[in-house]
Amino acid sequence: MKTTFGRQTGLTMIGLIFILAFIAIVVLFVLRAFPLYNEKFQVISAMNSAATQATGGNTDKEVAQLFLKSLQAATNIQRFNDRNLKEYVEVLKPESKGEPKQLRVHFQASNTLYQDLNLMLIFDQKVPIRAAAADGGE
Repeated sequence: MKTTFGRQTGLTMIGLIFILAFIAIVVLFVLRAFPLYNEKFQVISAMNSAATQATGGNTDKEVAQLFLKSLQAATNIQRFNDRNLKEYVEVLKPESKGEPKQLRVHFQASNTLYQDLNLMLIFDQKVPIRAAAADGGE
């Protein structure tokens, strides 16, 4: 019977280095991706708030301003302001009679992962303006 006292068992130094490197890569990815997803959920929350606050009589510009006020009240996102609001926010007319107007927000956000490698969030969401359905969507 052979004895195995000379063989090492357990985790080697190279194995430990690989495990730590993998954990470091995952942590780097999470730290770089979290701000993008946080911004996404804050914008969705502001969209829902603006769609709820809007009445059937609001103009498209007033609905966009409600979105901007909701976003500025709850977050510190600097992407949206009065000057570029038309570029990112629009109110879509109903596709057929009886459907509500929709608030659409679209933008791209990116964050550097490592040197030339970037993470990009492409945001394009629509939310129905619920109060507009009460008067036929007009």
